[in-house]
Amino acid sequence: MQTVIVKNGLSDVKHLNGSEKLKVIGSKNAWKKVVTSFQMQDIYCSYEYNKALQNHGDGVPVLIYFEMNNAKIAYVMFQRDIAKENCFQGKIEKNHYFDWTSPYGYGGPVWEGNITDQFLYKFKGELMKYCKKNNIITQFFRYNPLLKNNILKGVTEDKKIKETVEIKTISKEIIYSNMKAECRNRIRKAINNGISILSDSGQNIDAFLDVYNETMDFHNADSYYYFSKEYFSYLIKNYSQHVKVFYALKDENIISAGFFLYDDKYMHYHLGGTKTKYRVYSPFNLILKEAAEWAAEKGLKSLHLGGGVNDNDSLFQYKKKFNPLGVNDFLVGRTIFLPEKYSKLIELRKKDNLSWNKEKLYMIEYRTP
Repeated sequence: MQTVIVKNGLSDVKHLNGSEKLKVIGSKNAWKKVVTSFQMQDIYCSYEYNKALQNHGDGVPVLIYFEMNNAKIAYVMFQRDIAKENCFQGKIEKNHYFDWTSPYGYGGPVWEGNITDQFLYKFKGELMKYCKKNNIITQFFRYNPLLKNNILKGVTEDKKIKETVEIKTISKEIIYSNMKAECRNRIRKAINNGISILSDSGQNIDAFLDVYNETMDFHNADSYYYFSKEYFSYLIKNYSQHVKVFYALKDENIISAGFFLYDDKYMHYHLGGTKTKYRVYSPFNLILKEAAEWAAEKGLKSLHLGGGVNDNDSLFQYKKKFNPLGVNDFLVGRTIFLPEKYSKLIELRKKDNLSWNKEKLYMIEYRTP
């Protein structure tokens, strides 16, 4: 048996007796070796995507891997020092309490083989041992709606919180016929107003950022959503075969743009926006239509648009018009590894803020704003 503790994203591998193996991996080579061993691929499991998020300040990414009796699972978590959160600064010791969360976007496991109750029982036991030893209080999942990968029965508590939308990209004809009439009309409106589409692998990233940042300003977005040029540049340089950027132009000026990621089955809308004064032309409708058609040409199954900020809000309704039949459940899940310490963190929040809203709790309750 061997144990190496995770520090600064370095590999932590714990070998168990017999044929069972639990690994918590941070090193690039070990990570890529494990991920590429699965037939099921997911961009949210890739080393490059999660390294970019680490550069964005999301924490230390680790790949959780477990195998037993010719079955295996793997998923990504970001390890965060809870003491660095604003609500806990100066109240708990640094480098002492940690939690795990899925990457920005979607997470959850990829798997192969027969994931039996016995497999999950063994996995939970070894994961609990590891997390208790390393002061990991909780883990939180945002499951991938396309993979329907909330398979950790008995390991996690799961619940549906909203829905997301995918455009089926079987053919260009299917893409167009699945749209609501209003969506098709907006696409025609963009074309009739002289909007054209350009695409690349990120060579015009400065123009994209100009559009994106103006959009974030328009929505008064939280500072987290202002992704830096370095974030995008890392993906463009290190993950170029999975990056596609579409731009809408009017009078040769880029007025709208969307940044997409894709693997061998699915394309995902990642980030994008439209310059405020050009929103009237509906250029982003044309971008999504062109992106879906590109995915169809690549032989991909669907373009995932995601959901709204809240359940059934205006953003979700906008996306749903591209395919009212392409709605998927979006589930989240949690595991509490150290319930006593978890309760202490909640008590700290209550003591610090008497107006803390206990009626709208997150699944990880101590992280509720």
